[in-house]
Amino acid sequence: MRIEGGAGQRVPADMAAALCRLLAGIVDPEQRARSLGGHLVAHDPALIAATLAEIIEAADRREPGAEQLVKAMITPGLRIAWEERLAIQVVAHARGAGRYDLAGMFLDLPPMDERLAPAPPPLPKALAKVPLGVRRSLARRSDIGMIERLLGDPDPAVVANLLNNPRVTEVEVVQMAARWPVREEVLAAIARHPRWGVRRRVRVALAHNPGTPTGITLALLHLLLDQELREIAADPRLSEVVASRAGKLAAKRRRQGGG
Repeated sequence: MRIEGGAGQRVPADMAAALCRLLAGIVDPEQRARSLGGHLVAHDPALIAATLAEIIEAADRREPGAEQLVKAMITPGLRIAWEERLAIQVVAHARGAGRYDLAGMFLDLPPMDERLAPAPPPLPKALAKVPLGVRRSLARRSDIGMIERLLGDPDPAVVANLLNNPRVTEVEVVQMAARWPVREEVLAAIARHPRWGVRRRVRVALAHNPGTPTGITLALLHLLLDQELREIAADPRLSEVVASRAGKLAAKRRRQGGG
């Protein structure tokens, strides 16, 4: 099923509002993202980018259903629903409009302040002699002590196994999301995980982490509370791009009466 109508005749704000209503009943973020992608896939990339931007704006105004769609947009589902060529075209239009928060949901952008880009972290001393394949296997097991030792592992596959391990708790994922220096792929995997990426404490930790890809951080800002935005704006570790955007978004919400 798709939103019908020629791309030239559709108004992005109308499409955004219709999608927020239509997809509100889908509980799973990944499935919601795939459905969103399926509704938009036949439209012009410029219209798709403008519609997604309108959904973000609606979330900032706290309109019903919009925040759930922004959460879904960060998961891999939306990109899976499209061919790579379409996603790249949407990214190009988003960047052309200055919507790096939207572009970052599709292609990870590096930290915009190069001084904040950390060197790849070393392997924790306790794991220095453990082969990679063994560490990946251990990350699937229920040994709490081993899970705690693996939390600082820099390998994305080890991290992916930890995130899917039923013995891992939110406390441990927050630790992983707050760790720095860390590989960008690790933080992106946490942000886009269907179970953990929707948790508020995890999102806040990722937003405060200067190693989180800038595009993902800019997208996460739309999901934070007003006080959390003000704390991001005042965090001296973050790039000027992120801090400035958080401050502007918090001020915009105040003007709109959102807090």
